[in-house]
Amino acid sequence: MPYTIDFNLSIECIKKEELLQRMESGSHYVLVDTIGTYDGNEYKIKGATTIPYPEVVDRRNELALYDEIIIYCKHSNCVASKKVALALQLLNVRHVKVYEGGIDEWTALELPMEKV
Repeated sequence: MPYTIDFNLSIECIKKEELLQRMESGSHYVLVDTIGTYDGNEYKIKGATTIPYPEVVDRRNELALYDEIIIYCKHSNCVASKKVALALQLLNVRHVKVYEGGIDEWTALELPMEKV
């Protein structure tokens, strides 16, 4: 007989303004780029740590050292960052958020970035 659990999790998303505020304030957060060089990507948000999305859960202990974990991927329709955020929440990692605009929005607005 299968075992079924019903649960409800929500993902907190932040906008570019909130991310810029954290960058300027010196908050104790980690910004996780789940893209790397996938699909020809060349840039990441300045200061981001690149961890390909299949590896993020395995590296959760190093991420849990921060007050806040912000994850992003390519764009708002990309589900990699959302899957990672949910997986971390299921593993009781707290203060996980997603920057939904992703690298596409960030580069289009010419905000601070660096090569991957």
